[in-house]
Formats: sequence, C-alpha cells, structure tokens
Amino acid sequence: MEIAVTTAVLATAACMLLGLYCLYLKNRIKKVEAERERQLSELEEKLQDEYSVRMVDKQAKLSALQSQINPHFLYNTLECIRSEALLYDCDSIARMAKALASFFRYSISKKENIVTLREEFNNIENYFLIQSYRFDDKFSFEILAAPEDREAYSCLIPKLSLQPIVENAIFHGLETKPDKGKVTIRVEMTEKNVIIIVSDDGMGIGREELERMRDSLKNSRKETDQEGKSPGERGNGIALTNVSQRIKLIFGEDYGLNLYSTKGIGTDVEIILPIMTDKSLI
Repeated sequence: MEIAVTTAVLATAACMLLGLYCLYLKNRIKKVEAERERQLSELEEKLQDEYSVRMVDKQAKLSALQSQINPHFLYNTLECIRSEALLYDCDSIARMAKALASFFRYSISKKENIVTLREEFNNIENYFLIQSYRFDDKFSFEILAAPEDREAYSCLIPKLSLQPIVENAIFHGLETKPDKGKVTIRVEMTEKNVIIIVSDDGMGIGREELERMRDSLKNSRKETDQEGKSPGERGNGIALTNVSQRIKLIFGEDYGLNLYSTKGIGTDVEIILPIMTDKSLI
C-alpha cells in the first residue's frame, strides 16, 4: 500500500516537474524569440541608418557636383556674351557681362565667409554697375575715405554685408524718387573701430517704421513683427537685421548696424566693426 502511495506521489511529482520544465522551456523560448526579434530589429535599424547615410552622402556629392556645374555654366555663358559683345563693339554689354560674372563669382563661390573691406567694395562696384545699366544711370555711387582711413580696407567684414544695404538703398530709397539719386559709402577709423556709413538721398523712412526697424536691429532674435514680416526687411534682399546679427555673432555685441533716416531726405546705415585684419583671431 505504501509502495503504491509512494509511486503515485512520485508520479505526481514527476508530472509537476515535467510541467515546470515545460513552462521553463516555454519561457526560455519566448525570451530567445524576444531577443532574436530585438537583434533583428536592431540589425534592420542599423541597415536603414547605413542606407540613409549612404543616400545622404550620395545626395551631398550630387549637390556639390551640381553647385560646381551651375556656376561654371553661368560664367562660361557670360564670357560668351562678353566675347560676342566685344566682337560687335558693344562695349557696354561687355562691361555689364563682366561685372555680372564677377558679382556671381564672388557671391556664390566657396570662399571664406570673412573677407576684407576692399573685397566687399570691389563687389559693390560690380553690383552698382549692373544696377546703373538697369536704371539707365539714374543713380550715382561713390566711396569716400581719407588717406589715413584707407588702412580700414584691409580690415575684416562678413562677406556680403554691404550688398543688401546698398540694395535696400536703391530699391526702397532711390527707385521711387522722381529725380536722380546717389549712394555714398564713407569710411572712418577711430582708435578701436572701423565705421562705415552707407547713405542715400532717397525717400527716407517714416518714424514708426524706423522705430520698428531700430528695435529689430537691437533685438536680433526677434524675427517678425505683428504682421509676420520682418521689420528689418524692406522688400527683397537680406534683411538688415540679418547683416547686423552676423556681425554680432562674429565680432561681439558691441558691433553691428545703426539706422538713421528722415522722411523725404534720405537714410544712413552705420556699420561698426572692430579693427581686425587677422582671421585667426576670430
């Protein structure tokens, strides 16, 4: 009788152990499957990332190639126009094509973003020559600097700082003026700073708009006014606030743009820069 009971107990215990072992195996299999799924997911994600990296790299190389092709196509086309113009004694067209090619080469080249003031002046002269042909010599342009202040020409300035300011002077100060107008750039040096003043004798800016633009220049992070349009941006071109912000980011908060204007008389944009000629100090 005892043997029969013991056998039954052992059988029950064996069944329980077998059940526990089966449960263990089932759980183990689930863990193995979960780990396998995790590894497969990680592998799939890794492969997707590698594919994305390859595609981005491929697209970047393609974009770089396109950026090299397009400027060369433009330069070659302008040079053909210039050559044809010279062939037929069209000197004005030849000069305009040369100025346009130089302007685009300077604007879209991969040259460093910090240039000398002299380079900026050369670019502005080409830009103004193009606009003079467009507006039939309605505007004149002059750069004024005393001999002792011309050392500033070697000082550094963010690339394409002057062009948007001159563009604003032409399109929002002079274009609507009935008579001829003039843009003047004056260069002065103090003990520590280079001061550049871009002046036009155009239509000027109203008091309310002037205050909004000044506020935007003081608060470079303020992108838009209540209407959603940048108050420092008058039409097309890079906003004055963006130019000022680039100067502040590179040289510090003590530098940037100041704006002065009288309605019906004209506008002055003052650029304050440090006296710096060594790019390694930036």
